[in-house]
Amino acid sequence: MNAYAINSWGCLALALVNADLAEQKNRSRLTWFLLSLLLEPIATLLIVVWATVPKSARPAPPIRLSTGILALGILLTIASKVLGVVAWTSRHRPIWIAAGIFFVAVLACFVAFIVPKDETASPSGPSD
Repeated sequence: MNAYAINSWGCLALALVNADLAEQKNRSRLTWFLLSLLLEPIATLLIVVWATVPKSARPAPPIRLSTGILALGILLTIASKVLGVVAWTSRHRPIWIAAGIFFVAVLACFVAFIVPKDETASPSGPSD
């Protein structure tokens, strides 16, 4: 087994451990698993150092479109990283173009997540 495969399994194991640690501190297991895939040991440090969230202060928010856009952005970030490594090793121009397109899609997802939307406006207009 080569060093890249061993490192990949180590990153996945660390992400699973971080997800368990996050759940013990009343934080979102899925969110910290995905963050751990991107930030690796920094996410572990953040989970360990930050205090536990009280259960009463953490109501379960409904899943909105913006949450799905963030998840899509994180998945596209992982795909972009993989395509970047493949493009670097193979030196093929189409793979570089695909990695660039994925990166632009990542930026679009994160901008769509960050830009505030007025969700309180009613579609029927003002009532008298």
